[in-house]
Amino acid sequence: MNRSIRRVLHGAVLATALAAAAPQAFAATTAPQPPASSSSFGTPPAGYVHEQSFRGTAAACRAAGQAGIAEDKWTAYFCYQALPFTPFQELYVKK
Repeated sequence: MNRSIRRVLHGAVLATALAAAAPQAFAATTAPQPPASSSSFGTPPAGYVHEQSFRGTAAACRAAGQAGIAEDKWTAYFCYQALPFTPFQELYVKK
């Protein structure tokens, strides 16, 4: 096996591993899943706004969402993975 084929094979294995481990969108029990019509990038469902101060992983998004509810900053939230193959999620809140 030559060097270029080995690199492609390693890249494919890495991409597959990252795709399998990528966090999925999380919905809080107090917030509905975004409707199918609003699944395009940057389009929140009715009543939800993008929380600009947050950028992080799924676990950090859930923690920030729960903390905001506990501090009465918003009434509901959901985390959305806008781009595939990335560990980062976006936080949408309902005030």
